[in-house]
Amino acid sequence: MGIRRGQPKTSLFVRYNIAYKVIQYEKAWKITPYKAWLLLTKKNGFEDLMREHFKNKSGSADWWIKNMKSPTTKKNFYKNHLMKFRKELIDYRLTQGLGSLKKPTKKTK
Repeated sequence: MGIRRGQPKTSLFVRYNIAYKVIQYEKAWKITPYKAWLLLTKKNGFEDLMREHFKNKSGSADWWIKNMKSPTTKKNFYKNHLMKFRKELIDYRLTQGLGSLKKPTKKTK
């Protein structure tokens, strides 16, 4: 009892930041989520964000970051992680938090 198997959980901070930036890029430039993800991978702060994501994993974070530069690894990360991150953030925004700000309220004259 007490032994946790499987992949360690990623922090909410990392998941929501990645998903938020992807959604922000896809809305700003009207591109697909995958292309927005590829655009995010070219930004300066991307390595720091990935270092935070991979800090719980076995092996050094630098090894993981070095492997994130290949196109197949980016595609697999998008397929395995980012699709879930986006769905979580969109569901969260619809049920509470920022979603409540979207509905306009009637102003009295």
